[in-house]
Amino acid sequence: MKYIDIQNEVIQQYGIDICDGSKCPNDWHRTHAHLKLRRVCKWKQANSIASTFTLLHEVGHIVTNTTSMHRYEQEYYATQWAIDRCAAYGIAVPQKTVDQYQRYIDMELARGLRRGLKRYYRFQLKNTSATT
Repeated sequence: MKYIDIQNEVIQQYGIDICDGSKCPNDWHRTHAHLKLRRVCKWKQANSIASTFTLLHEVGHIVTNTTSMHRYEQEYYATQWAIDRCAAYGIAVPQKTVDQYQRYIDMELARGLRRGLKRYYRFQLKNTSATT
């Protein structure tokens, strides 16, 4: 199965609206998800692991988010969901990508702590898609 086929399957399966950014109330410069609208904006479809992982990460925000989550938790669950979906499709996510997302999650946790977060859990991503 080609990456584009996987992307299209995920878009259809989860009822995702893809937008070029023209429907956004704010002019965001990066790929992002609108949770309630089930929309992913500014994502560029390409037949690549990177494009597929980015889409899965944003869909992960839509399907895993609850209103009580802190930002670092949202990032962890969306990323882990994307890694697990890649594994289900037989796509190996480069460890470099997982490490990059882990640093972002850690940065969001540090930001929360600076802002007064008292109770937290340090999440560690598991690359379930890695080949041995």
